[in-house]
Amino acid sequence: MQRYKRGVYWLFGIVFFFAIFNVILLDHLLVSGGASRLPVCSDETEAFREVKMSEKAIEYLEEFQENHAIPIEEILAVWMGISEFHLEQFAVMPDSVRELEYFRDCQKWYLERQEEEYQKLVKAYRAVISDIVYFPIPKSSSHKAAEIYYSDGWGSERIYKDTAHVHEGCDIMAGNNERGYFPIVSMTDGVVERIGWLEKGGYRIGIRSPNGGYFYYAHLYRYAQEWKEGDRVKAGDLIGFMGDSGYSKVEGTVGNFAVHLHLGIYIQTEHYEEQSVNPYWILRYFEKKRLGWNY
Repeated sequence: MQRYKRGVYWLFGIVFFFAIFNVILLDHLLVSGGASRLPVCSDETEAFREVKMSEKAIEYLEEFQENHAIPIEEILAVWMGISEFHLEQFAVMPDSVRELEYFRDCQKWYLERQEEEYQKLVKAYRAVISDIVYFPIPKSSSHKAAEIYYSDGWGSERIYKDTAHVHEGCDIMAGNNERGYFPIVSMTDGVVERIGWLEKGGYRIGIRSPNGGYFYYAHLYRYAQEWKEGDRVKAGDLIGFMGDSGYSKVEGTVGNFAVHLHLGIYIQTEHYEEQSVNPYWILRYFEKKRLGWNY
């Protein structure tokens, strides 16, 4: 009887040892692959808000989503998490089968150890990106020279009335600097939440998408129609035209800066009603999704 008990204890010990060993091994594999634990309130960290990617990372995300049909918010939550929100440095595994297995292992690891933080990230990325269908400026089908350009200016300093403030969006500039020339379409379905003149933003429209993202289009020359709060918008609907309105309390003021669209993307988190997220790499991701437009 004593031998039987000792045998059971030994068997239990071996099983327990291997269970612990597997946990440690998985943790080691994740850490050796560049992983780290998610920080508390990961969806409010500066690293999350910066959305650090690269052209290669964008190509990889597109290919990974196409090959495996996994929602983009889950892909971003896992890859951003294990790369400490620096996806531009993420080393992609060459074998697509091992790649998917690794993704699933990492996802399982987060769900078992940091489910609350992981779900916060998934929800945040869903609000930021999953509702987007189109790039906000259509391509001209008649004038190939109708060009736009933009760079990563999120978080940079802006000066208005000798007071510095942080730039919370991405500026898409008109190559011809002509107000009213470039049409602007809604990137998402949604509901008009804010409309009208703002001192800094000029003529602006704010649209809340189904998963909670707030898309802010500012400095418009004019609106496409008389929008009002509560109006429903479909992705691709014409909402207005690019301009240079704003930086004045006097409605209709133009000419204080070059013609451009200021695009802001905001989400609500546990501690912030309105938190900005860098639109630059999101725009890069969706640049191929430009409508054709006759202008």
